[in-house]
Amino acid sequence: MLMRDMKLAMQGAMASTTMPALSSYVARLERDVEQVSHQPYRDDQPTYDEGMQALRRELVDVDQAIRANDMTTAKNALRRIDGTRKHYHDLLG
Repeated sequence: MLMRDMKLAMQGAMASTTMPALSSYVARLERDVEQVSHQPYRDDQPTYDEGMQALRRELVDVDQAIRANDMTTAKNALRRIDGTRKHYHDLLG
């Protein structure tokens, strides 16, 4: 459920055309990441934890861009997050 909501939040953020909308979706994404990062992972906990840490670090970049009112940079940071997500999904199978 949380993973699906993260996907929807990411899609909403990428489709946002205003900073308030983008900020709202990113806040939702951050809440989901915080919750999901505390869940145990059945197979490879160290890799899962590493992926969650990478996601949190990249969300800091998104937050900084939002505070700077720079939508282009925020969306570029979100694209990097999506790449990180795919990388760790591949690693974790």
